[in-house]
Amino acid sequence: MRSLSSLIYLLLLQLSFSAEEPLVVGMELEYPPFEFVNKNGSSDGVSVQLAKALAESLNRPLEIKNIKFDALITALKTGSIDLIISSMTATDERRKSIDFSDPYVTTGLAMLVPIDSEIKGGEDLRKEGRKIVVKLGTTGEAYARKELKDAVILTMQHDPACALEVSQNKVDAWIYDQLSIFKHHKNHSETTRAILTPLRKEQWAIGLRKPKSGEVNSLESKVNTFIKKFRESGEFDKLAEVYLKEEKELVNKLGIPFIFDLEQSVEEEKDQTETDLAFKEDLPFLCVLFFLLSVCLVSFYFLVREDRSISTRYNKRSFEFVSFAVLWMILIGITYFIFSSLNQTYTWNWEGIWSRRWQMFGGWIRTIWVSLLALVLCVFLAVSLVVGSKSRFKAVRFFCRSYTEIIRGSPLLVILIVGYYVIAEAVDVNNRLLVGVVLLAVFSGAYLGEIIRGGIDSVGKTQFDAARAVGFSTFQAYRYVIIPQAVRRVLPAVAGLFIMLVKDSSLLSVIGAEEFTKRTEIARAATFTGLEAFIPLAVGYLLITIPLALVSRYLERRLNYES
Repeated sequence: MRSLSSLIYLLLLQLSFSAEEPLVVGMELEYPPFEFVNKNGSSDGVSVQLAKALAESLNRPLEIKNIKFDALITALKTGSIDLIISSMTATDERRKSIDFSDPYVTTGLAMLVPIDSEIKGGEDLRKEGRKIVVKLGTTGEAYARKELKDAVILTMQHDPACALEVSQNKVDAWIYDQLSIFKHHKNHSETTRAILTPLRKEQWAIGLRKPKSGEVNSLESKVNTFIKKFRESGEFDKLAEVYLKEEKELVNKLGIPFIFDLEQSVEEEKDQTETDLAFKEDLPFLCVLFFLLSVCLVSFYFLVREDRSISTRYNKRSFEFVSFAVLWMILIGITYFIFSSLNQTYTWNWEGIWSRRWQMFGGWIRTIWVSLLALVLCVFLAVSLVVGSKSRFKAVRFFCRSYTEIIRGSPLLVILIVGYYVIAEAVDVNNRLLVGVVLLAVFSGAYLGEIIRGGIDSVGKTQFDAARAVGFSTFQAYRYVIIPQAVRRVLPAVAGLFIMLVKDSSLLSVIGAEEFTKRTEIARAATFTGLEAFIPLAVGYLLITIPLALVSRYLERRLNYES
């Protein structure tokens, strides 16, 4: 029996070692007919079938990860995926971060314009004051920022949002690849016009992890061999018949080569503004950064420091010092372990982010004043809700309660999208920052109204009755007795609400408002970096929220009193 158990164990062990690791492919499943989720809930499309065939040729099981397009390079560099097969154009800028296989698709940048637009070609886009929408991290964005210097560039996260900007005549054109432009034109055929003559030809390829010095990526030669055999066997043509039949007929009528008719040489347009970056000193910026970091660190120290009443319970100060030292050593050790493991695959590129430091800092400043303005507006809205909730008119009380519950039960993301693309469009207001500030105030006002109402109700009815008994009117009772006490109680919560406003302002990027998060995303997409942009983004928000948290704690202590 023992020998039989040993034999089974050895067989299982051999099977575990012989099993191949899955081929993990990253793609954004929001780009039909290349990458999408079908009605059965399964991954489907040209890229999905290509990935399946590649995994089969490598004798490895396939695992597909659905990742946002602008995060795919970061996922590849960190080792989360093995390959990128997501209709990605091979450019010199992206080659700084990752490697590419041989191309398998030749396409071009096209335009979607409003149906009554005067634009007929690329030269018409160069007119000063043009508004161009692009998808973040795409070659359409890179083309617009390089070639259209006099245009106002608007970046969005999703294809439908870009198409909606054109359909509602908010912009002059959307620059993207031919197939996407054609698809979205069909969805908005009554309000848009597609210009499919390519502004510039491009080639798609499979993204591979750039090996460290002295290493070789064994997948590169295997992938190139697979693409060559897949093309020669006619499999690309079979995929076209299944997924791209209508598109193929259209481009043939227009006299444009089909995407799988590979052209061997597509001229790469290099952007010298990004290739010759140097990590240069900038004394004013470094001074500002040092000051902000100092304020943040001092605030953090006072924020986490214990009260003397608590610390006096522990009379062994040496033990306290040793415990802090051990804690910091553990944290430093964990951080070193994480980054040393990351460095085995990740190639850092700080120069690109450093070159856009002032652009990101401008977004950081904008986040502060947007949050402040939203706070001021939401205070007026909250006071109005509180007054309305105590009105003698039942309809007004009903409206205020309904508003509060509906807004508090709705996600901010939905409020922003509906508010900008539906309500603001109906009243013909196109200023994104203005609409964003108002919608932030609308959302936060419901919460602040409940905070103020709770503060007023906590004072107690007896004090109101006492004020009325000594001859105060209702207005005087609230002004001199109730409200001063309520304000003392709600100020700390208001400071906390302001911290929430700062963080929630990052969602304004979904309507194209360029605050701190949006500016950082633009910098990250332009330089094809990942963690190099996310780390400053996190630090930037901490520079705001930690001092605010200290102010909130100070107000809580300062205004605390025994009832």
